[in-house]
Amino acid sequence: MPKAILLIADPNAARRMAIRRCCEAGGNVAALPAATLGEAYVLIEKHLPRRVAIASELADMPEFEMLSDMLAMIEADVVIFKEGQGGTNLDSAAERLAATLIRDLGGWPAVTPRGPSVSPATTAPFDSVILIGASTGGITALEAVLGTFPDDCPPTLVVQHIRPGFAEGLVRRLDQLLAPTVVAALDATPLRRGTIYLAAAPDQHLTVELRGGVRTRLLAGPAVSGHRPSVDVLFSEAAALAGRIELRAAILTGMGADGAEGMCRLRRAGAATIAQDRETSVVWGMPRMAVEMGGAAEVLPLGRIGAALLGRETTPARFAS
Repeated sequence: MPKAILLIADPNAARRMAIRRCCEAGGNVAALPAATLGEAYVLIEKHLPRRVAIASELADMPEFEMLSDMLAMIEADVVIFKEGQGGTNLDSAAERLAATLIRDLGGWPAVTPRGPSVSPATTAPFDSVILIGASTGGITALEAVLGTFPDDCPPTLVVQHIRPGFAEGLVRRLDQLLAPTVVAALDATPLRRGTIYLAAAPDQHLTVELRGGVRTRLLAGPAVSGHRPSVDVLFSEAAALAGRIELRAAILTGMGADGAEGMCRLRRAGAATIAQDRETSVVWGMPRMAVEMGGAAEVLPLGRIGAALLGRETTPARFAS
């Protein structure tokens, strides 16, 4: 039986490790330690734990709101504990606190089935398609960018690196939060205004093609740039359409280089290309590579990317060389 994963976020190293030892003593819990909210963010996005314990010192920070949004998206059970809770002796306090955490976090959260989305996707014609790729830190970045989209936005295809099995949860989360309809991308689906198509199949790449209209396309094949689905595949395959339909693409925060080569192909084909800037990226890896390789025509802070993708950017942009 797989171990339950518990994330322990606590800036006090001695207390953090003591709680971890006590939680793991029974053998059925794997505890992940984090000293900062930044470390917790990376571990949550990588492991998607359903049980999280956070010290009040961290929960009181303004940055906790972003982490809280991600925890809500993965439907995690969260306990916030206070310094000194359980007693003054470190070992006995850790034992009491660990017992409390295991008790309070006992059981996996139930997922309530949702009915069909009521967001009004429309068959109105469109003259542009939006492409977005993201990785580490991308869930919150996607919410910020897509949160600016109206319910009749251009059809949008998204590749977000996420652990297998959790993409459907991200689809549900975004569909609840956003004005457009958000769906898991299926093969050969005609694109519609007001719909965001998220790559959810862990064994297939997502892209777009012209076949009796503009449609989604799922491709079987090995990982590309270390990922499947891959941002590079989404961008590279779509570049063939650049002369027949307007393409606008953004590469958001993320580790590695996935998407950089594909963005270069898009830019050479005449598509509008945007990279998130260093200052607003959780990890400036994928956007940095897109800039350095010449794929990004513009470098924008997160708060301006949505408007730029929609063609509403009015503030002078920073252009990449």
